[in-house]
Amino acid sequence: MAVLSGAQLAVELRTELRERRAQLGESLAPLVTDLRSASKRDDVRRAVERFHASYMDQGHSYHYLAVVDSSGRFVLGTRDDGRHGPHALLTASVSFVSPAFGPRPVVLSITVDSFDFSAARTRRWRAWAVHVGVTALLIVALLIIVIRREVTGPIGRLLDGVHKMELGYWDDMPDPGGAWELRWLGWRFRSLGHELSRTVELLVAAQRRAYAMERDTHADTEATDTGLPRVAVSPVHYDSGDAIPWLRAQLERLRGTEAGDATTRSLAQVILDHYATEAERLGQTALRMGLEDAALRVLDPERFLNISGRIEADRPRLEALAQARAAQIHRALAVQGVPIVEMCHRVKHPAGIWKKMHQKHLTFEQVHDLVALRIVVPTETDCYHALGVVHDLNAPIVGRFKDYIVQPKSNGYRGLHTSVRDPAGAVFEVQVRSIAMHRHAEQGSAAYADYKHATRVPVSAGRAAPWKRLLALFGGGPPHGKRERDGSH
Repeated sequence: MAVLSGAQLAVELRTELRERRAQLGESLAPLVTDLRSASKRDDVRRAVERFHASYMDQGHSYHYLAVVDSSGRFVLGTRDDGRHGPHALLTASVSFVSPAFGPRPVVLSITVDSFDFSAARTRRWRAWAVHVGVTALLIVALLIIVIRREVTGPIGRLLDGVHKMELGYWDDMPDPGGAWELRWLGWRFRSLGHELSRTVELLVAAQRRAYAMERDTHADTEATDTGLPRVAVSPVHYDSGDAIPWLRAQLERLRGTEAGDATTRSLAQVILDHYATEAERLGQTALRMGLEDAALRVLDPERFLNISGRIEADRPRLEALAQARAAQIHRALAVQGVPIVEMCHRVKHPAGIWKKMHQKHLTFEQVHDLVALRIVVPTETDCYHALGVVHDLNAPIVGRFKDYIVQPKSNGYRGLHTSVRDPAGAVFEVQVRSIAMHRHAEQGSAAYADYKHATRVPVSAGRAAPWKRLLALFGGGPPHGKRERDGSH
């Protein structure tokens, strides 16, 4: 388009130049009439000078007239040397015969300044250049908008949806928008998610029917559960000594310090990385959560305040949800004859939420286990019966069911984890364990805390001292007699 408009402008300017030259030649008609009747050269000179003077009186800066014979030799003119003036000139000529020059024709040429035409031509070329530039910028901007709207934006939304599907959030695939091909891909991914969801629902239904038909009344118990009393399991505080008081002292230290101190930040990082899990290993779950929260408050105070504020604002609803669902499941288990050793619930603490968001790249709303119920039953068979009861009452979320009994974690942890949605749409997590599994998770060498590896929070470059030396600065580390963890779990 720019080339075509430029070519059109060049043609128009050439046409205008020819028209100006023709008009200039026509302006010589009165002078040519006088020269044709002149008998002497002096008469010719006077006529030329009069015409030149009248032209200059009109305000023109340059005007040149010359008479040239048939051989091209200068005869006379307004300037005796016949030199041309400025470069921006416009020239025209007319041939005529006069008695003053004999029978042969001579040529009268006129040269005038064309500054106005040159300026107009320059302005028009500049306007063309500006028009082309602005048009090009608008086209580029429009292309960027269209590409972002129809290509890169939809692709980004599609990739984000695929990533969430990989994490098990099959219901989060959005309509990517954009070109029909991308919309079709989004539709196919949603269809695959629905197909998988339907398949899982059918498998769960088959499992329910199988256990409903084949369940015997706990005759086949786990060998690891033989002789265990059916009572609530309390954690055994092994290897405690002075370690628990020391950990509590570190908790108070973190709670009483400000987040801006670099040394305190380093201590908080060490506690989060190495010693919060030791509190869990000692059966001190509340202490572990307190240490993690206190460390996060020091390391990332803004994030901690944001998450804790949202949790506290929603705590009444979450507690009510947990109690209501626990009571409902408890009644259903009793009706189905599934014995219950222990049932408890908790609202996830801020550091636990932060770790899940950080590790799995989730938003606060996508954390499914803000509320979690833990059910402890006597045997492994009871675990599956309890799971069937939970799924009868609540819809399982696709991709969020984990059977760690069939496939235990690398640290030996076993249990059933499922995220479900109740009839009102609220999401919560349920963990089901047998007595042996619960004791192993809470007290054994494969402590449940081990699989949740500590996630480091970036700290200032000033934290260069080894963590053992840093702990020595803050009280010598855990008391002697408690084994130290080197973080290689």
